[in-house]
Amino acid sequence: MTKEIVGSSTATEIAGIMTMFGEFYNEVTTAFLSNRLSLKYQQTTSELSKRLRQRLARAYDSAAEFTGKEALAVQSVAINLSKIFYDLLRLSGNVESKVREKIIFSDAATTEITEVMRRTGELIPHVADAILTSNPLIVSHVEKETEALGLAVQNCIKAHEDRLCRGICNPKASVIFMLMTQQLQDILWHYQALVGDHHGTPAKTQ
Repeated sequence: MTKEIVGSSTATEIAGIMTMFGEFYNEVTTAFLSNRLSLKYQQTTSELSKRLRQRLARAYDSAAEFTGKEALAVQSVAINLSKIFYDLLRLSGNVESKVREKIIFSDAATTEITEVMRRTGELIPHVADAILTSNPLIVSHVEKETEALGLAVQNCIKAHEDRLCRGICNPKASVIFMLMTQQLQDILWHYQALVGDHHGTPAKTQ
């Protein structure tokens, strides 16, 4: 981001959005690992969804405060943040379906997707720092980690397909697993797009 944007209310909105993404993502991960939809999960995700919609709209509208490259940069960030938000909603929806329908993943599938979810969540504050500071070391870290995670997701999919071929995978679990891996891939792609605005062009992981 340029200095004009870093010192503005737009930067405050972006920082707030990324913090709420982290809170939302943690609730989804906890629900997945515990295989339970707690009252806290339901209240927190509902409230965060409302607040995120408001902040995302404000972030996009704030582009009107700038001109030229600054305005385009704000719009690009706001669009990618909105896409991450809807990816998170889809991910949470599939976790909720898994829990409500009592769908059980194999130990291998649980281990594989848990690791990817953990590392994807841990990247959120680094992506925020990359957006707001354009620090080349942070940008490079996010790029390398998203690339590694993209490969990890592909390995998850290949291992899952092998289990499916061997007939040791529940068909309902298979559908949820594949949807979750797709949503994680999409989140990683938007991470790359966000940091790519500050350092070259992102290499798509899908």
